[in-house]
Amino acid sequence: MTDQTIRFKDCGIYYLMYENPLKETIVLLHPYASSGLIFDSLIIALKRDYQLIIIDMPGHGKSGVTRNVTFEDMPEIIKVILDQEEILKTHMVGISEGAIVSQGFGQIFSDRLLSLVAISTFSIFHGSYKAVYGELRKTKIKHLFLWLFSFKNYKKYYIEKSSLTNSGRDKFEKTMKGFKRKSILAKKGLKRFYKMGKQSKLYPTYTVCGEFDLDIIKDASIQYEQKVPLTTLEGYNNTKQVVFLDNPRLFNDHLVTFLKSVSMIGETYGRKHKKQ
Repeated sequence: MTDQTIRFKDCGIYYLMYENPLKETIVLLHPYASSGLIFDSLIIALKRDYQLIIIDMPGHGKSGVTRNVTFEDMPEIIKVILDQEEILKTHMVGISEGAIVSQGFGQIFSDRLLSLVAISTFSIFHGSYKAVYGELRKTKIKHLFLWLFSFKNYKKYYIEKSSLTNSGRDKFEKTMKGFKRKSILAKKGLKRFYKMGKQSKLYPTYTVCGEFDLDIIKDASIQYEQKVPLTTLEGYNNTKQVVFLDNPRLFNDHLVTFLKSVSMIGETYGRKHKKQ
């Protein structure tokens, strides 16, 4: 395991790497208000068979935040890290905002994304964000008020949204170290990803939502499967936003099954292509 901070424009971006150079790579991206610490259980399940890169996005964990570096820069940040580590292609696991960034990476650097696991999110390609933002607009003023006058309760909202279990919520709260009031600056850059047009390249996607996630996210997950080719949807009972906080064993098993199926398809295609 190694960790380092790279410089992107005027901002430091921290990432952790579990080296396994003969194996495929997976980049893991956390949701807003969290950090790479959220992936502890996934790291245990994956590090033997995959090379892992866990990135703290701007304003979160050990990464900095400035007005010049926000979530909109994440595709380029990921590319810089992959280039530095001499990695050509990667799978990605993203939660909420992390999954939106992952889709953006796949749109901009389409030849470098092998597959995507998208947790508690929506497709950026079919106007789903309009319905999500329309619904969440009702609570936006309340959240802004909490952000200004009760940051403790602002953080509490994201903690309670993350998990059904006390242990899951406690875990999410621990991953919020480094999340500050000014971290909201990073979130503004998400608008970039809703203006990217039609999907440039198809890739296998496993999209996931929890039984007790927001209704608008569950609806958006169904639309994701219906509108985006090569997408498989699975809902997890007795879970909220970050499904593996409530049911890590089942999620980890299904995640590994999906990744292996993607690798098998790639190997089969490669053999056929070589014969031709």
